[in-house]
Amino acid sequence: YFTVVTLTTCGYGDLSPTTEGGRLFTSVFAIFGISILAVVIGDIGSKIVEAQIGTIEEEKKAAESVTLGKRVKKTSNKNDVVSMIFSQEDVLRYIFLFLFLFGIARFLFRDENWTFIETIYYIVITSTTIGYGDDYPISDHERLLAVVYILVAVGVMGEFLGKISGYIIKKRQSAFYKSIKERNSSFEGVKLMDDDKSGNVSELEYLIFMLKCMDKVDNDLLNDIRSKFKKLDVDGSGALTKTDLMMMTRQRIVTE
Repeated sequence: YFTVVTLTTCGYGDLSPTTEGGRLFTSVFAIFGISILAVVIGDIGSKIVEAQIGTIEEEKKAAESVTLGKRVKKTSNKNDVVSMIFSQEDVLRYIFLFLFLFGIARFLFRDENWTFIETIYYIVITSTTIGYGDDYPISDHERLLAVVYILVAVGVMGEFLGKISGYIIKKRQSAFYKSIKERNSSFEGVKLMDDDKSGNVSELEYLIFMLKCMDKVDNDLLNDIRSKFKKLDVDGSGALTKTDLMMMTRQRIVTE
């Protein structure tokens, strides 16, 4: 219950940490938990939408299952996670913004004699919009400062969590694309690529097949592109030539 109420930022306030250790844990738990939950909910939502509009085709499922059976070998990565998510400019900017939010929070609740951890807890619970209700401004001047503080804190945290969520999604996409590129085509996979059943796989057939596997295109989009090409290919030669351009120009003149 506490996990769901926290990660969905409902923050009813009936349960909230009271010790410094609990508040420190909740601060870290909220930041990373909300990011992961956002990715999961977004992934579930996209699957539901895809199922409703019928974009998941049997051909893609068959292609993904038999295309290439070689697993991607893990490669060592010397970069730490922080440097992969945030640029050096981002790190410096977030440090400055954190110090700014920390200083304002200390000033805002200077009469409360908060410890470092309690101040961090207030920043996280406020900026993630959880708001348990255990810490809040009381006087008029505190509330006036809180109006500006909350807007800035929520904006900064939203961008920060967006960076983390975007990194997780991009990492998953990169791993999938890499697995597609590094696999070896099996006989069944080649047969699926051979769209015209000629016994050979052309560069165009291979390109279309791989784009489908990576969910870059679907049959509807390809059919639209083919129909536009056929309209431009007036003489039906299978290629766009000067003759096509001349015939299109004549048709326009006759139409006008």
